[in-house]
Amino acid sequence: MSEYINNTEQRINELYDFTKQIINKGKGIDLVKKYEEVIDNVQPFDVIVIVDRLFKEQFELNDLKTGINKTLNMFYRGLINQQIPDYTKIPFLASLWHENNALNTKLIELRPLVKKLNSKENSSEEFQSVLKEIGTKVTELNDFEVHYIKKENILFPYVEKQLSEYQCQSVMWSYHDDIRLNIKDINKLTKEQSPNMKLLNRKIGDLFFAMYTIRFREEYILFPVISNMFNYDEWHSMLSQSYEVGFAFISPPKKPLNKESTIESTIEANKIISHSNFTDSLIDLNTGQLTIDQIILMINNLPVDVTYVDENDEVRYFSTPSHRIFPRSKAIIGRLVENCHPPSSVHIVKDLIDAFKSGEKDQESFWIEMGNKFILIRYYALRDEEGSYKGTLEVSEEVSSIRKLTGEKRLME
Repeated sequence: MSEYINNTEQRINELYDFTKQIINKGKGIDLVKKYEEVIDNVQPFDVIVIVDRLFKEQFELNDLKTGINKTLNMFYRGLINQQIPDYTKIPFLASLWHENNALNTKLIELRPLVKKLNSKENSSEEFQSVLKEIGTKVTELNDFEVHYIKKENILFPYVEKQLSEYQCQSVMWSYHDDIRLNIKDINKLTKEQSPNMKLLNRKIGDLFFAMYTIRFREEYILFPVISNMFNYDEWHSMLSQSYEVGFAFISPPKKPLNKESTIESTIEANKIISHSNFTDSLIDLNTGQLTIDQIILMINNLPVDVTYVDENDEVRYFSTPSHRIFPRSKAIIGRLVENCHPPSSVHIVKDLIDAFKSGEKDQESFWIEMGNKFILIRYYALRDEEGSYKGTLEVSEEVSSIRKLTGEKRLME
């Protein structure tokens, strides 16, 4: 088989066959022996291709993820032996890399507490004290959410432009969601007087595994593949956009001074009119005339998040109120809306837009609870005078205070 090691296509095909058989419950020991040589010579980009092929085969997502976990454990030796880039020389990746190192410190601090929690020598008071401390430290891990948000809303849109035929980012996003759910479940269990210890230990173990796994896949698969994919201005643009999201467990790096680059979309650059060229011009809106600045002020001061997706399913605009409910970055402009959602909800988005396009629906509402917030999310189909579909408007609002209103208020207080 050695003659195939330098043949990328052949190597990927064999690695794909190996991974598929693992997912289909093949005998691991026999398969590893059969494919040992290609496994030892796996390359980061091989994994990108393999995961994309598997994703497109529409395996049940949990089966796919379990199979990928098993396979990448077997790929570990080959991947760890690859030379990885010096991430400190790539501004945006450097910030993510430093965040990963800080996360590792947080996880190390948790380990002795978990061990102590399971000690049979604990008094009831000691048990409750350690349980509370674990809950506090796991709650602190919520701050790492910004790391995943930056990948989903800043990095992934850039990667999609360069690797448009690959959809492996969707699978990684699903792992992010697993981490979010584990943190939520652990927090709930640590607030109980007598938690199910078997369940709590499993959830903590799952959290450790998922967070370490994502770190490894970033630093030994994703980052090596994309390290030479973008120019200096693009990397600095990603870092600039990061300041709107925040940084996890680290001090913000020095903010770039260079001009932000943008991701090209299907709209030609020569059709874009610069804001600065029309600052004082009035735009006729039929029921009034406003300047561009007035329009921006008006939209951004509405107590809602607004996002517009055009008739080609591309994100064209989002408002920037002082307190956004859902994170957005400029990198999503021009991005297909289906890529802005995790795999678990993509089908809902597609079905809704299809219903808008067919005329079956004109609007739809959803509502969710986020901590102590109650979020109302409304979607509206936009149509021109002839009734042709021209896109979808998403309007999200935190309505907890509205739900509490009673009686009347007619005077200013």
